[in-house]
Amino acid sequence: MAAGEARTFRTGVNPVALIIDGRPVEGGWRVSPELNPDVLETTASEIVFVSDKDTLEIADLKEWDSLDFVMVTDSGDSAFVRVDRKAVNPFENPDPKLLETSASGMLSREQALFDIDALIFAISQVHPDIFSVCRQEDLFRAVNRAKASLSDSVTPMQFYRASAPVVAMIGDGHTNLDFPYKSVFTGDLKRFPVFVDVLTDRSLICTSSLDSVISRGDRIVSVNGVSADSIVEAMMPYVSGERPHFRISRIDAMFPALFHMLYAADSYEVEYQPRGAKKILSHTFPAVTFGEIKQRCPTTESGKKKDMYSYSADSLNDVAVMDFKSFYDAERMERFADSMFTDLREKNISNLIIDIRDNGGGHSRVGDILLRYISPEPFIQMDKALIRISPLTSKLMGDAGVEPMFVFQEVDTSQYIKPLSVREGHYTGNVYLLTSNKTFSSAGSFAWAFKECGMGMVVGEETGGMNVCYGDILQYTLPVSRLTAYISFKRFWQLRADENDIHGTLPDMAVPAADALDAAMKLVKTNRRGR
Repeated sequence: MAAGEARTFRTGVNPVALIIDGRPVEGGWRVSPELNPDVLETTASEIVFVSDKDTLEIADLKEWDSLDFVMVTDSGDSAFVRVDRKAVNPFENPDPKLLETSASGMLSREQALFDIDALIFAISQVHPDIFSVCRQEDLFRAVNRAKASLSDSVTPMQFYRASAPVVAMIGDGHTNLDFPYKSVFTGDLKRFPVFVDVLTDRSLICTSSLDSVISRGDRIVSVNGVSADSIVEAMMPYVSGERPHFRISRIDAMFPALFHMLYAADSYEVEYQPRGAKKILSHTFPAVTFGEIKQRCPTTESGKKKDMYSYSADSLNDVAVMDFKSFYDAERMERFADSMFTDLREKNISNLIIDIRDNGGGHSRVGDILLRYISPEPFIQMDKALIRISPLTSKLMGDAGVEPMFVFQEVDTSQYIKPLSVREGHYTGNVYLLTSNKTFSSAGSFAWAFKECGMGMVVGEETGGMNVCYGDILQYTLPVSRLTAYISFKRFWQLRADENDIHGTLPDMAVPAADALDAAMKLVKTNRRGR
């Protein structure tokens, strides 16, 4: 029988037999004329009603569809019956009525509650261990607080404000809820017209301001009476990460969004301290649109997109600097690395500085290609992994053929990657690696392998990526709000990492990230003089 067809089901017995997915239901189905309709809700794919006079098979009803029919008894009584096919996982496929959003984009409280439940369910089904950092009772108390904070209707940003801190409590820098930039930062939105860098010590340093009133490098002391340190502290619950220094680097990237969410106003009184001065000055800025900011706010960027990999060679000072922005495009890295190291050999340059201070990661295979040129021994970036594949994970991967699993894998030393020989192009010079708190994910594992295998000297700050960490993320779109969450489904142990001593790659020479290149250059000069 096709979905949507109406028919009459006749019976001389009451109850009638009911078989769901091949299993008889004890007690059957009682004909109830007093109910209108009498509803059977089920997630089953096959429903069969059987009487002494008729059989009704329902086998092609789609999720959230319904089928109506009339049961008629020999005595003339009739009952209107409706079969509702529910989704196997209601969080994945909500009732279509729940998806009806207002023209303004506002969510009802019911919709927001559903999305919070869907978000937590998805993370619990995909992530290997959401309680490795946060206790169960603390996390679910936070869930309850988030739900209680919701009003009768909420904007996507208000939903984010309630929900993001719950996700951040998991303590995994790869698992986070994305800010709803597109719905918030519209062309007519008036915003804070000062741009800043957020430093590890929680100070705010101006990069540019409306009409250049506050100059690049000036320190922001407060905004509308709220100190810089308090502003950063208020933002901390909304960013995911394993350590405070990495979470602050996330705030640096998200500052305009988080500031607008927490401190939006019609005008902003900014106290600031000019670079090199002791006196604190004050200026009040109006909130302005981004169009006005572009016209009146100078920028130091050329607007040209920087290459993922680039280098410059200085034969006079016997040094090359490689700028390594991201771990993407392995084939391109193969070509780049071959070209760069060939050039360094031809120019007889014996010092190489690799800069991954602003590298947030990507695919570790890209790092393997580069490490083969500089490692003195066989290496692997991650020697252990815990992998969890649930049905939801398979669905998010877009591959229903991936079987559910929960496995722990270890890499044998025979599987380590062999470095290139000198004949194949192995680099024999001195190598320096620049790191920062922003160095994360595959960039963090690259730095760990670099130091663990003695490839050179690490200069800068502890990386944001930890030696034992979660990774390999999947994108999950919340059913109603359509906000995006990113969820890890693996846990990695970097080469010879100790789970009882979790930290990032520690620099051999610890200096602020901004000073790391100068410090490495001094080391090059010192080594050159010592030869």
